[in-house]
Amino acid sequence: MQARRFINSALVTLALAAAACGGGDDATGPSPSPKPSSNVSGTYALSQVRALGKLGGGGNGIPVTFLDGKGSQLTISGGSLTLGADGKFDLKVQTSFNGSALTLTDHGSYTASGSSIAFNSDKATPRLSPSASMSGGKVTATSKFYGASFSIDMQKK
Repeated sequence: MQARRFINSALVTLALAAAACGGGDDATGPSPSPKPSSNVSGTYALSQVRALGKLGGGGNGIPVTFLDGKGSQLTISGGSLTLGADGKFDLKVQTSFNGSALTLTDHGSYTASGSSIAFNSDKATPRLSPSASMSGGKVTATSKFYGASFSIDMQKK
């Protein structure tokens, strides 16, 4: 249970997430996802993860390993974020928790305007922070889950 919670908190932070059901004019179903207002579509590779709180470890680049106060170890070995031209996103993060490999995923919709990206996840958990920034082909997001805060960078391929 503790391992799952730790992994979920890490993905939530690593998963720039999004998913929106709009009201629209048709009361029988959701509106189509809005298309991003700027061209940010493409694939982004996970390039850096930084703990912003109580976790030990970390470092520059990927892979990176974090330790909690009880000795549990989370290693993030890679990942990618795909931002579609249709306003949909898909996140995959390869992790290992105390030696057990697990790929964490998130998906949903997003909108982009200027240097801001708003994510809306289809999943309750794990999920990433609803807002992110973009500069020079790099997406940066921050999130806090179960007391563990992370900042993550993903660089456009």
